[in-house]
Amino acid sequence: MVEEAGEARAVVFVADRSGPALRRRERCLKLAGIPHTVAVERRPSGTYYKLSVRERDAVAAHLALQMGGCGRSLRLRDAPSGGLLRSLREVARTLWDELRLLGGCLVDLVRRVTPRLLPAPRRA
Repeated sequence: MVEEAGEARAVVFVADRSGPALRRRERCLKLAGIPHTVAVERRPSGTYYKLSVRERDAVAAHLALQMGGCGRSLRLRDAPSGGLLRSLREVARTLWDELRLLGGCLVDLVRRVTPRLLPAPRRA
C-alpha cells in the first residue's frame, strides 16, 4: 500500500492478538477499497495490533466495518417482567389516555358545530 509521508492516520481497530478478528476487518477494508496498515506495538502489558487508515478515510472505514458485520454487537437484555398486574395497569392507563383524547375531540366538535345549529335571532 502506498502511504504518503507524514500523513495522519486513524486507528479503527485494536486487538491483542493477530487472529481471525483482525483478518476479517482487513478483508472488509480491502473489499471497500480503503488502504490500510497493521501496526504492531509491543508494550510491557503485551503486543497490540492496530489497524489504521488515512485520517480522511476514517468514517468510510468505520462504515465498511459495520457493513461487513464487524461492528460492536449490542447484547439484548431481557427486561424484567412486572407480571400480570403491571401489564393490566399499563393497558388501563393507555385506555384512559385514549378516552381522554376522544373526549377532547368530541368537545371540540360540539363547540365547532353548535353555532351553526342554533337559529339566527328573529327580527321584529
